[in-house]
Amino acid sequence: MKQWMSRASLAAVAALLVMGVAAPADAQKKSQKAASVKLSKPVQQLLAQAQPMLAKAQTASAAKDETAAAAEARAALGLVEQAAALPNLTADDIFVIHQMRLNAGILSKDNAQILKALEDGLASGRLAAEDQAKYLRNIGALSLQANDNARAMQAFEQLIVINPNDAQLMVEMAELHRRNKNSAKAVELIQQAIAAQERGGTPADESWYRRALALAYDAKLPPQITVTSEALVRAYPNAKNWRDVLIIFRDSAKFDDQANLDILRLMRANEALAGERDYAEYADTAIQRGFPGEANAVLDEGIAKGALQISKPFVKEMKTSVSPRIASDKASLPGLAREANAAATGRAAVGTADAYLGYGEYAKAAELYRTALKKGGVDAAMVNTRLGLALGKSGDKAGAEAALKAVTGPGREQLAKYYLIWLANQS
Repeated sequence: MKQWMSRASLAAVAALLVMGVAAPADAQKKSQKAASVKLSKPVQQLLAQAQPMLAKAQTASAAKDETAAAAEARAALGLVEQAAALPNLTADDIFVIHQMRLNAGILSKDNAQILKALEDGLASGRLAAEDQAKYLRNIGALSLQANDNARAMQAFEQLIVINPNDAQLMVEMAELHRRNKNSAKAVELIQQAIAAQERGGTPADESWYRRALALAYDAKLPPQITVTSEALVRAYPNAKNWRDVLIIFRDSAKFDDQANLDILRLMRANEALAGERDYAEYADTAIQRGFPGEANAVLDEGIAKGALQISKPFVKEMKTSVSPRIASDKASLPGLAREANAAATGRAAVGTADAYLGYGEYAKAAELYRTALKKGGVDAAMVNTRLGLALGKSGDKAGAEAALKAVTGPGREQLAKYYLIWLANQS
């Protein structure tokens, strides 16, 4: 899984956020308003000299002359620094100095000065609640850019108290926790962000779900892998997500050929088979289990989609292996079904039902799976999984749901949950 946010992208985010604190004109207006309060005379004199420089910087910036804007802003900043170094500053002095520093920092694109101005403004106790939130967000973003994770986290934790439903903030905090090697907390925060977004009536971005899964997977957190996997395909049930989720699930434990076949069937049901390897593995597994009809259908689908090339020897060999067997295999099924119905156990019924399933005759497959369950002597979890697929494919969603909810046991129960998510998306 790729790293979610590069250092460069964090810097870009920080730059955008900083411009959201106050455009230079707004900052100028605020500093003028603040200057109407009582300032000590030395501070007033220095800042009065700085203000025309900032005005020139603003004009140059508007004209896209960034070099001139930066030069004027840096000159103003020198006077601001002199004011800040004066003894016996009043609260009003400190507040106005911070506003002037902020304006100069923005115009000169000096993030260190911007950060200092934000910190001073926050510490002044003179900010409105709305401005406190803006300042904290930007302190966090700039701290991230400077790789000061501790300060960024402190700022974001203060901000989340002010804005407890800020989903984007939770995502940013998750990235901090990942940097601090606390992936479990990072996953938890992204899950909270998704929930907050949904409460607000807006779907969470797909990347949030994928990021939560990536973090859980990379950190080897099995319970979180399961929860985030389910959430991803429930919210965004596209082929790529289904394939990723089911491959991760399959690789998380050792499944026998029967369970692996059912995972491949679910991938196919979600159009999530991709490339030569998936189709070849599915066809070979079906051949090994004695289902030529299903193997042939998968091979034909892979060839039609360009995933398999009939000119390749192994593909040609598989086609040659199953094609001649189709007619006789299908013709044998009614007789095998009668024998299965007369048998003492359900084992024969399962084998015949599996064959019908491979040919797409879902109603007949479902009938025989039910017969197998009634007679017993079979793996009920496996049979109910396949019964759920057959009923779902035939349009009996209620029956499919009941069958899948009856599945228990390690691995199988979770697979049934994925089948239930697939079922919920069937019209």
